[in-house]
Amino acid sequence: MTAPHTTSSPVDILVLGGGFAGLNTAFQLSNYPWTRPVRITLVDRNDRFLFTPMAYEILTGEVEVWEIAPLYRDILGNRPVRFVQGVIERIDLEKRQVQVGDTTHRYDYLVLALGGRPNFRQVPGADKYSQPFYDLAHVQDYQKHVTRTLDRARQTADPKARKALLNFLVVGAGTCGVEVSCKLADYLDAQARVYGLDRQEMEIHLIDRNERILRGVAHRLEPIALDALRRRRVNLVLDWGVTKVTPEGVEIRCDKQGTLKQVAAATITWTGGIEMHPLLTALPVEKDAHGRIRITQQLEVPGQRGVYALGDATHFPTDDGQGLPATAQVAVRQSEIAAWNIRADIEGWMKLPYIYIGLGEMLTLGIGEAGADAFGMCIGGTLGAAMRRAVYLTKLPTMGLKVRVGGAWTGEIAKSLLATGERAVDAVRQATAQAQTNQAA
Repeated sequence: MTAPHTTSSPVDILVLGGGFAGLNTAFQLSNYPWTRPVRITLVDRNDRFLFTPMAYEILTGEVEVWEIAPLYRDILGNRPVRFVQGVIERIDLEKRQVQVGDTTHRYDYLVLALGGRPNFRQVPGADKYSQPFYDLAHVQDYQKHVTRTLDRARQTADPKARKALLNFLVVGAGTCGVEVSCKLADYLDAQARVYGLDRQEMEIHLIDRNERILRGVAHRLEPIALDALRRRRVNLVLDWGVTKVTPEGVEIRCDKQGTLKQVAAATITWTGGIEMHPLLTALPVEKDAHGRIRITQQLEVPGQRGVYALGDATHFPTDDGQGLPATAQVAVRQSEIAAWNIRADIEGWMKLPYIYIGLGEMLTLGIGEAGADAFGMCIGGTLGAAMRRAVYLTKLPTMGLKVRVGGAWTGEIAKSLLATGERAVDAVRQATAQAQTNQAA
């Protein structure tokens, strides 16, 4: 516990990054009844918050942009939080200041919640010729790319060129890769009719260098995810690694001997994980083998007074030494503890440790279908979709947005529950009819 601040000058709290961790930290700080002046500043390069777990639904048109990507100015409203949109150029821990564009912001407390960026794993050409799926701009660019590709395929008579145009590769079979593959399959079902194309010509290949999908996070949902991928005719290419990406497709190592194979494709979706933000990489602080910032149980950066780090780019001390999963639930809960500890430091109170409690995982597995690992059960299909929507509705950042989006989502949730009930009734009828047939026999 540190001594409380006694001066009447305002305390400057600077939050870098407006994702789940950063935005919620600013929210929590703005809710406190401060005993002295506090200035809270939130910085992000974008003008919109993105509810990342539902970004896939933008591709399929299941949600509107405003529902999951509201403007920061609308979210913050009249809260005592100043929002600064700009590119962070430099973080100077020694001088305790951050340069955003041409402006320098000093701080008493700094929250590093910048997340990461797509990890292309040093694969040549991946950053130039593949489409990442990490933020709103990526999703919107991806949708435009796919529609342009389908339009080109419609006008292409050459079989070889047409095959490449209708070949869709997804690199990385973690949660993002599985979700993108399922959504893409359903999206292509609809677009095939729009463009007058044969859906059977379109192929989706989910590629991963590991032998299984969903390694680590959400691994309990693997059977449900495999079934969803199989029904959508997504071809699993496991234990094969992409070694190069070119304008024409990819080069793949397809065996332990290093045999290389060329695969032609016009669409390569990169979901190979995330890496540290370059600004965080440059900071003179302790990091783990993956470049993540090591933090204490109180979420502080060791040796840096008043500096906290949250979310994807951090290594929290755990018994197995692996750190925590890079999920929204971790980021949100960490933000609550970080905000409390900043207030505790200012007021001279005891700080709290962050305690990780896994609340389960959820995956979207196509239109109107999802997998949910919660309450000790793994639930799939339309019931999983209804549960996922209902849970995510409660996680939207403001009550006003919850009310507005709730009106739009209630019908979808009810439709999913009704479909689940109809399937249950059909199953009972079939079982009854089978029993009667067996009895008559």
